Amino acid sequence: MLDLFPEDEMNKWKLFISYPKVCDDYNTFMSRLESATEAFKWEDVTDTTDNFAEAIDDCDALIVLSGLWDDDRDRIKEHIRYAQSFNKAIIIIRPYGAEEIPEELKDVATKVVGWNTACIVDAILLSINGEDYEFLM
Repeated sequence: MLDLFPEDEMNKWKLFISYPKVCDDYNTFMSRLESATEAFKWEDVTDTTDNFAEAIDDCDALIVLSGLWDDDRDRIKEHIRYAQSFNKAIIIIRPYGAEEIPEELKDVATKVVGWNTACIVDAILLSINGEDYEFLM
C-alpha cells in the first residue's frame, strides 16, 4: 500500500529556545509549538547549562522570546553570538500583545513574528529553508 505521508521522510527541525525560563511567555510559546500541525515535526535541543554552544551548533534555528530580553539579556546575547557564528536562523518572537522589540534584536533577526502558531511555523521553515520554500500541510 502506498503511504502518502511517510513519517520517516519528514524533517524533524531542531530548535534551541533561548532562555527557557518557566514563565507565562515560555509556557504559552511551548504550547503553541506543541499544537502546531502534525506535518511540522520539531525537537527542543535547548541546553540550559553553560555548555550550550554544541546544542546551538546542532540546531536548525534559535528562537528568542523577546519578552524575556530584560530578564537575562547577557545570556540571550551570548546565544545570539553563537547562532550567528554557526550561521543559524534567528527567529524573534514579539512579546505577547506587543509590536515593538528591542533594536538589538531587530538587527540580528532572520524573521520577527508574533504569537500566531502558523506564523511561527512559517517563520521557522522559511528561515531555515529560504524564501522559496513551500510548506505543504
